[in-house]
Amino acid sequence: MVEALVDDLQSLDRDVALGSKSLTRWRGTLRQDLDTQAQVEPLESVRHVAGKSTWDALDNLMPVEGDLPLRDALKRWVFSLTVSRVALPLEVKWAQAASDRRGISLGESVRQVSWLEAWRGLAAARTAAEAQLFLEVAAMAASPVAEAARQRAERRVEAARRFGVDHPWAPIAPVDRGALRSAAERLLDRTDDLSAMVWNRALTEGRGPSAVLYAAMARDAGEGWPAHVTAHWLGDAFGQGARGLDVELPSLPSAFGASSFARALVAFGFAARLAMAPSSMPFALARDPAFVGAHRLGFVFGALAAEAQWQEQTLGIGRHTARGQSIILARSALLEARLHAARLLLGDDAAFAPQDRFEELGARLFGRSLDPRLRGAWPAARDDEPARFFALLESLPFAEGLRERFDVDWYRNPRAWDHLRALGAVPAHESADGSALAQQVDAVARGFERALG
Repeated sequence: MVEALVDDLQSLDRDVALGSKSLTRWRGTLRQDLDTQAQVEPLESVRHVAGKSTWDALDNLMPVEGDLPLRDALKRWVFSLTVSRVALPLEVKWAQAASDRRGISLGESVRQVSWLEAWRGLAAARTAAEAQLFLEVAAMAASPVAEAARQRAERRVEAARRFGVDHPWAPIAPVDRGALRSAAERLLDRTDDLSAMVWNRALTEGRGPSAVLYAAMARDAGEGWPAHVTAHWLGDAFGQGARGLDVELPSLPSAFGASSFARALVAFGFAARLAMAPSSMPFALARDPAFVGAHRLGFVFGALAAEAQWQEQTLGIGRHTARGQSIILARSALLEARLHAARLLLGDDAAFAPQDRFEELGARLFGRSLDPRLRGAWPAARDDEPARFFALLESLPFAEGLRERFDVDWYRNPRAWDHLRALGAVPAHESADGSALAQQVDAVARGFERALG
């Protein structure tokens, strides 16, 4: 039966697309309607695309040469969907733990607050002291979240081993796991001194994780930004270039600070890359479970927020103000880059949040250790964290190439958008041998030194 299904790769591709979209929708609604969605099995209607028997059948299939790329792309998707399906009960457990409210003393009152609400409260905090209060609330709620994450990591490793690989990243990561971890270590090493200097200079209200996270929202870079982060604002900023693209944006962040707009730009770049794939291309070729290209373009657009020239043109502010705001946003970007490295090291499914590394990395990121109760819960890696980190390293030379070919305001140049669309028309999967990672890390570090030194 399975062999018959894989003989028709186009039909299997359509089912993979249905499975991927169903899983994405389910994850998007799980937190909003937990009781209902916890009973749903999002892959049940296309169960055959999330099982090792289909992967084995594809592995044994000898298609005509022209179908080999599609066969290999389908294998990656079947692996990814199978690992996700096996771990779904623990995604539900995590969502339940993250949504569970408990009575927390907030000043003179007691409120019912969940893990997720604590982090939203920290992002929305009006003072560093309020941010510290919500970080304490998060630490109090972290234990069941960390346990669910740990169990999910173990389940994912078990599922991967059924395929004969030793790690869930192995079949879909763009670069070998060891090379990625070494690059993450190198990025932290190369930026430790700069990070310490930047935050010692920037912090005026206390020290430690909550003070850094509060400052990284970049509220003091607020000139020119609209009151809300909206698709309309993004459309005005890039409407001409993106004209004709069906850009499906996710839920955009609330405007708590200028860094909220940087995150919205990342989301826009990612969604634009998805929209550039030709509708005629099979789903498994047009999209990849890791999708380095979309993450890379997301980082390229996100970095615009820290460019003074972009702020002058898009926000309509003066050069001096834009220069000051670009420095503030660059330090937020530095923290985010270092957090990506930490997530890769602490969220590795097969080496999950070791205590000594958690203590060490927390102190390196924030100048003071993180609350030990957060270990295993935060900072948390996403399933595609290897692709995100790899894409982050590649985004700098990619952006430099756009500026060299199409000038500093490439985002306004129709030829630059034509170039991006042409890149979006090729299959999404990317891989590398990792030999250039060290040089890319060093280039990223030098870029931050130029922006912040």
